[in-house]
Amino acid sequence: MSNDDEPLSEVNVIPLADLSLVLLIVLMVLSPMITQALIQVAAAKAAAAQTKEEMTDPNPETPVVVSYAPGILKLNGVQMGSDLEFVKRLDAVMAGRRDKSVNITASPVLTHGKVVRLLDVVRHHGAASLVMLKWSDNPLGTPAPHS
Repeated sequence: MSNDDEPLSEVNVIPLADLSLVLLIVLMVLSPMITQALIQVAAAKAAAAQTKEEMTDPNPETPVVVSYAPGILKLNGVQMGSDLEFVKRLDAVMAGRRDKSVNITASPVLTHGKVVRLLDVVRHHGAASLVMLKWSDNPLGTPAPHS
């Protein structure tokens, strides 16, 4: 019997590797598109200023502001000791509000994933709309010292 008559016992893995690479490329191309479709961004629109007489509510609610920097998470200017404290306070604040919008500002040195995680947590705990504000190193507006 010659070697040509023996049954083939080896598996050809080249087609499997080709298919895996094609699927990987397809997923790499589609994943940014899917991610961008899931995050809806609405541009802020300026509304006409209202006088006190034109306002429908004489006592408007104070906006909810979340500030996030590396190692620092603040809710309405109060630094939170832990994520659990933040969630409890956010639930308490959002429970009694009619306006369910939350203003969020995040340091530019944070990774994208951490900011998106914060957005998800805030949305999950009662925020109907999220407003991203530009980060300011000087949030109180006091002049920065010149060097």
